Amino acid sequence: MDSDRMLRPLTEAQPSIDRLDTYESPAALTEALRAIWHGVDRTLRTMLREDPSVPDDLRLTALSQELVKHEAVIGELRRRNVISLELAGRVHDLQQAVARDVRAADADSARALVHQLRSEVQALPRAAAVARAPASSVPAAAVTAKTPAPARTAAQTAPEPPQSEADEKRDAGARKRALLLGGIAALILVGTILAIHFRDLSSSMEKGVAAFRNDSMGIAEQHFRAALNDDRTSVTAQLYLGRVLREQGRYKEAADLLNSAATTSPQDAAVRRELGYLFLDLKTPAKAAVQFEKAVELDPEEPLSWVGLVEALTKANDPRAAQMRTRAPAEAQAMLQSSRR
Repeated sequence: MDSDRMLRPLTEAQPSIDRLDTYESPAALTEALRAIWHGVDRTLRTMLREDPSVPDDLRLTALSQELVKHEAVIGELRRRNVISLELAGRVHDLQQAVARDVRAADADSARALVHQLRSEVQALPRAAAVARAPASSVPAAAVTAKTPAPARTAAQTAPEPPQSEADEKRDAGARKRALLLGGIAALILVGTILAIHFRDLSSSMEKGVAAFRNDSMGIAEQHFRAALNDDRTSVTAQLYLGRVLREQGRYKEAADLLNSAATTSPQDAAVRRELGYLFLDLKTPAKAAVQFEKAVELDPEEPLSWVGLVEALTKANDPRAAQMRTRAPAEAQAMLQSSRR
């Protein structure tokens, strides 16, 4: 697992991370947080793709926001204990921050998230190496029993402290243990609350995605609306529900949801791509091309955005269609070639 490759999206987002200390307006902070969110999401997806224990079909699609939603990425990483519950909670907080009016405290939270994410990613290769290390690699000196020290004489033995001092030390130790146990109990409580939240939200989303993939659009709509009831700012739920409505020909409702998602998260490539397909359905390919171009700009590795862009430019009789087809990544070119047969 290459930590440098996994952290590359965060490295690319470093200018935005630096702006957490220098931003001059809420709008500037919002822009920085959204760029950081994109880097964090991309890093988590790369972690999933790099994990050899993940099934091949999931690893191959991990980088695609279209095929694997953010909640599923977090769920898989947590299920495999690749990231901590605390980190998952910080990621959720950043996702919420970019979906509402920002606050000054969001900059501190984002900075802490970036620091923790880097630390956990950098620890992965070391943890894997320790797990693979054979028992014989442990230095012999580490397992050899130490020779007992010679018994001390009565003259060398320190006098016993007074009883009152011993009592004070015992009381102090008891207080420390009580504080420690109280802290552990508080952490368990917070972890339980976060786990329940993620479980409930991911349950509606997972059921909705499963129904969508089975072409059960009515059932999918119910689950995505339930997810929106749990979190009205969920861009993922808005995106999927908008897609369901578009495929049912309910274009006005789909447009309202997708425009809301684009307002909440203007840097989300999947939202831009879905808007592109909506404009294609509405027979306005030139407007579709604008959305697909933005999706390609935001996520140039996603083949579906390239396919949509070439299709929109072709239908709009735009001479750039041939150029974009040539520039598209190999996977997108294969998909375009297959669609022409």
